[in-house]
Amino acid sequence: MNIHHFIFILFMLSAIDLTAQNTDVNIKWKNLPQIPDTMGFAGAYIATTDDFLLVMGGANFPDGVAPWDGGKKVWTNKIFALKNPEESWTSVGHLPMPMGYGAVASFRNNVFIAGGSNQEGHLSSVYKLTWVGGKLHIDNLPNLPSAIANCSSVLIGNFWYIVGGINLPDSPTAEAICWRMNLAETAKGWEVCPSLPGDGRMLAVLGDINGKLAVLSGVSLRAGKRTYLRDAYLLENNDCWSKMADLPESVAAAPGPAWFDHKSNNLIVFGGDNGALANQDLKHDHPGFSNRILMYNMEDGTWNYATNKIIISEKKQQEKIWAPVTTGTAYWAGGVVLPSGEIRPGTRTPQVLWGIINQD
Repeated sequence: MNIHHFIFILFMLSAIDLTAQNTDVNIKWKNLPQIPDTMGFAGAYIATTDDFLLVMGGANFPDGVAPWDGGKKVWTNKIFALKNPEESWTSVGHLPMPMGYGAVASFRNNVFIAGGSNQEGHLSSVYKLTWVGGKLHIDNLPNLPSAIANCSSVLIGNFWYIVGGINLPDSPTAEAICWRMNLAETAKGWEVCPSLPGDGRMLAVLGDINGKLAVLSGVSLRAGKRTYLRDAYLLENNDCWSKMADLPESVAAAPGPAWFDHKSNNLIVFGGDNGALANQDLKHDHPGFSNRILMYNMEDGTWNYATNKIIISEKKQQEKIWAPVTTGTAYWAGGVVLPSGEIRPGTRTPQVLWGIINQD
C-alpha cells in the first residue's frame, strides 16, 4: 500500500463518527448537461427564475495551472441558463462585473445577488436581476453593511439571510455577522440581526427549518489559521440563538443552502470538507471531498448519516463523480441540483448533479 492510499483510508475513516447513526434516504443521482465551460467554476451564484436554472459568476484557473504552481485565479461575469434537464445550457448575459463567493436568492421570479469577491477585492454591492422580454435587467439595491465574501445565505419566507464570511482577502478572523433583507421591501435595506454565537465563521451551511434560520459548521480563522467547526445554531424569532446538536464532522463549504425534506422532517447536507486533509500537502493527490450525506432529524434533534452517498448509479460513471464544495444548491425540476463547484483543492468541475428523493 503506498502512502497516498494510506492517507485516503485515513481520510475516509475520519469522516465517520460512531455517535452518528446511519439511516435510510433514497436519493437517485443523475448527471444533467455540463455547463459550457471546460473547467467549471467555484463560488458561482446558483439560482432559478422563470423555470430556468442559473449558474452565474464564480472563479477558476483558466490556464490550467494549479494555485500552488503559480496559477492565477480568474473571476467571470458569465451567466448560464438551463431550461429543462433534456436541453443544453445557453449563455443569457453577464453580471455587472466578474464576481463570485457571495450570496444569492431567488424570490418572485427575480434573482438577488450580494457581496462576494473578484480580482479587486471583496464587494458590498447588491443587485436584483430580472428577465424582461428575453433581456436581462439589472437594478442596484442598498449595499451590504460592509464588504463580505465566503459568506452563506438562505431565503426564509420574504427574508434573505446572510451569515458569516470575511471582510478582506487576508482577514485574520472570520465574521459572526447575521444580516437580512425583506425582499418584498428592498428599499428598507439591511437589518442587522443578533451576532452568531461561538466563533465567527466562513463557508458555513445555512438551512430553513420550519421558518427558522439554521447555521451549521463552517471554518473559523485565528490569525488566519483555519479551524473546522462542528457546532450548529438556530435563530429563534430573529432575536436569540439556540444551540443545536453538534454535527459528527465538519461540513465546511458544502453546497448550500441545505435541503429541508418536509416528508421526512430532515435537513439534508450534501458532502463538505471535514478538514481531515487540510494540513496535508497533497496537491493533485488529494482524493476529493466527502460524498457522504448528513441529515438532521427535527423530531429527535440528532444527526444521522444517510446509507447512500452522492454517486451516479451507472458503474461506468462512478469514477467520474466527485461531490463538489463551494457551490450552491437549487430546488429545480423535481430535485436538488449541485452545479459545478470545486471537487479537489484548485480543481473545478463543469458537471451538474441532480438528486431526486424517492418518496415511495
